[in-house]
Amino acid sequence: MNDTAIPVIDIGALRRLDPAGSRRIAAQLGRACRETGFFCIVNHGVPEAAIDAVFEHAETFFALSVEEKMKLSLERHSRCFRGYAPLLSELADGKRNAYELMEFSVEFAPNHPDVVSGKPMHGPNLWPALPGYREALTCYIGHMVGLGFDLMRGIALSLDLQEDFFRLAFNDRPFWQFRTAHYPAPKDLPQIASIPASAEKLAQTEIGDYSCGAHTDYGCLTMLVADSPGLEIQTRDGCWTSAPTLPGAYVCNIGDMLQYWTGGRYVATRHRVNTACERLSLPFFFQPDYETLVVPLGQVRGASNNASAPLQYGPYAFRKYQEIYPGARLR
Repeated sequence: MNDTAIPVIDIGALRRLDPAGSRRIAAQLGRACRETGFFCIVNHGVPEAAIDAVFEHAETFFALSVEEKMKLSLERHSRCFRGYAPLLSELADGKRNAYELMEFSVEFAPNHPDVVSGKPMHGPNLWPALPGYREALTCYIGHMVGLGFDLMRGIALSLDLQEDFFRLAFNDRPFWQFRTAHYPAPKDLPQIASIPASAEKLAQTEIGDYSCGAHTDYGCLTMLVADSPGLEIQTRDGCWTSAPTLPGAYVCNIGDMLQYWTGGRYVATRHRVNTACERLSLPFFFQPDYETLVVPLGQVRGASNNASAPLQYGPYAFRKYQEIYPGARLR
């Protein structure tokens, strides 16, 4: 495995709202989205202390016993894909993944009209009763929402769109998904693997050959920071190559929805995780609002000429989550 030629982009001027700098960065983002679907960002403005705090709280949570973590089970105690998923209970590429995670999304109180009406994927998060945990993650999420909107502003400029195109399309309220993921060391898997909530439904489902199987992300933009290597990317010629691990940088990639939105001009790239040691990662998925109607940009210069039908993001995302969490209890 060699480090792939993923561009490293300094987005400081984009975050400062510098007009000339933003257009320069937009050109770099556009090229990365066309050629690799991946890019690293530095000078991103997310405080190091905020990142460190989430890693520390994630480590504390995952060190709890399985019985304690299962009190927040996504499958047992949520009807909107929030909470804890144990090892081998989430699917990628149709196989079980060798990591455990905590899943969060936009918070909706139990008495919110969309929750009361049974709208899919709307509901409260499940929070561990650990001192400072919720506060640290909530602070971090706020930083990531701001970063996501700035990156989408740069992507809009790269497409010769108005810079607020995606913010308006998102109704100024992204339907983000955030997870903390813990990959045990491969040598430890046999003695700690447990799928108490999914044993019956997934008993016949194959365990993947990798820590996380090969897939493309289904949304618009993923921003990832991890404490060790493991992410691998499939190049255009079908080979697999290691993503770089740069201190203080985020590895970003576009997903299927942005590929669809741009008529195929920007390409989602398959990737997987292949760990040699224990690993913590913090993937943040920046998505359109549930109600967003995605109308492919067929008239964008360089986009595919094949017309595609408009697609409402929420029901599309709901179907995807049903596929990766087949054991979830839904309304």
